[in-house]
Order: sequence, then C-alpha cells, then structure tokens
Amino acid sequence: MTMVVASSQDTAAHRGRTAGGQRGPLIWQRTDRIGTELVFPPGEDPCAARGSAVVAGPVPHTSRWHADLDPDATVRALDVTCEGVGWSRTLRLTGDPRLGWTCRTEETGDLDGALTGAGHAVAPLPGIDDTGRLLPGAILRLQDSPIFLTWALRRLRLAAGGQPVAAPTIRILTPSLVVLTGMSTYQLVGPHRLRISGDEPASGYELDDAGIVTYQPARLRLAR
Repeated sequence: MTMVVASSQDTAAHRGRTAGGQRGPLIWQRTDRIGTELVFPPGEDPCAARGSAVVAGPVPHTSRWHADLDPDATVRALDVTCEGVGWSRTLRLTGDPRLGWTCRTEETGDLDGALTGAGHAVAPLPGIDDTGRLLPGAILRLQDSPIFLTWALRRLRLAAGGQPVAAPTIRILTPSLVVLTGMSTYQLVGPHRLRISGDEPASGYELDDAGIVTYQPARLRLAR
C-alpha cells in the first residue's frame, strides 16, 4: 500500500519543523479524568524523545516511553512501559524499511484482574499476533500521547484546507499496549485544526502555529 502525502511547502508541518523543533518540555493535562503527561521532545538529540504520564481513573497507572525518530519525523522505534498496582507491561516496536516491523513484549502481574475489578472486559495480550500485518512505512502513534500527532502531521506535510490524506497507521493503546493497525485519514481543515478518522474513532484537535496539539474536546489540553 502506498502512502499518499501532500506536497505543499506552506503547511503547519513546515512551520512546525522551524518553530517547534527547539521547544522545551511539554505538559498535557487530561480533562476526562485526572492525568498528566510530560514530554521532552527532540532537542539537543534530534533523533530521540521521551515522555511519562500518570493517569487516574478505574485503572490507575503510569506510563513511560522513549521514541527514536528519523529527520522526517518518522517514528522508527518505540519503547513503552505501563505499570499499575500488581502489574506491568512493556512493549518495544521497531521498524526497518527492508525487514518490516519487530515487536517484543513483556508482562508481569494481573492487568486482567485490575480491569475486571473496575468493571471492564479482560485485557487482550500486549503487542500483535502477526507483525506481517504492520505495513512498512506506517505511521506509528502512541494513542494517548498528542506529540505523536504532531510527528504524523510533519511527516505527511499536510496543507491547511487541503484534501484528506489516508495513511497506514499503527496505534498502541494504553495501558494494555495492544497494537492496532489500519488506515487512518488525516486532514488539516484549517491552520489550527486537525481531524482524524478512518479505521479509528473520529476525533478533532486544535493546534498551535508549530503543529502542537493544544486541545482535544473532552479529552486533554496543553498546559505548557
């Protein structure tokens, strides 16, 4: 499957490469529940970023992640660990242009017990059962971390007001660390408005001039 990309140079993605590349730590607050994510985007090391989050709610947990990036904002490797009371899950997903994706997981404790005790269904296993379903060159996103949307925006070079762009996308859900794959549709409906749909729930985001997510209704907002 071929990824379709926009070619315009006058895009929020282009502004983000110049205005957003040197930003300091970013903090997002959850508005649907108590939770905060702190992200250290690429700075002195332009090929690495890291973040951590604390989330309350039915299944309180912490998460930590480290991403390796290419110059075009492609996430080529991601390590994520989620931990709660009595359980822990870790996932490492690595992409190679020639060899495809590799996925390694570890888990200890009983996330199932935490979920069912909170009235949720049993948690599926972390990772994915067949990495052959992960397309080379797919956009990789940690679902609850807005910085990954900025990287997708930059990589696709979306033009404000342009047509929707469909791209193969890999999403990692937290805290289960289940890996989902499908086609997602990205559209900059305006200079500061991103819409995503396709094989995932449709959602809208407000952006700043650097392409950083500042707000998602009923979900999160940028605190700094």
